[in-house]
Amino acid sequence: MIAGAQLYPILSPLVDSEIYPLFAPELAEGQVRKTPYIVWQVISSQPENTYDGITGHEWVRVQIDVYDKSYDNCVQLSHDVVSALDKYIKPSVYDGTQQLYDSDAKLFRQSIDFEFNQTTPTT
Repeated sequence: MIAGAQLYPILSPLVDSEIYPLFAPELAEGQVRKTPYIVWQVISSQPENTYDGITGHEWVRVQIDVYDKSYDNCVQLSHDVVSALDKYIKPSVYDGTQQLYDSDAKLFRQSIDFEFNQTTPTT
């Protein structure tokens, strides 16, 4: 399964389905984004190849950014994300978390690095 297909069912319940690949879509003027929310992206991948060619299996490094108005809630949600991924995606590697503040959005952010296998369609 590709990364997003693995992440959505695990993380969506934690943020009321407010999970997006690459960026959170812009809202219409006057609308306010619901928090918390998650933005994820594949940072790198290491494909598994054979003499016969591409297998479609890759070890991916994914960055998962958790956003919330509250620092404490953001930290707790980050821990919940790591626990859920560790429980449901095997094998996996948790590479750590970085705390940030998004001054434009005025939101706290936890950036989580996680690694696991994905299978992509081959032609």
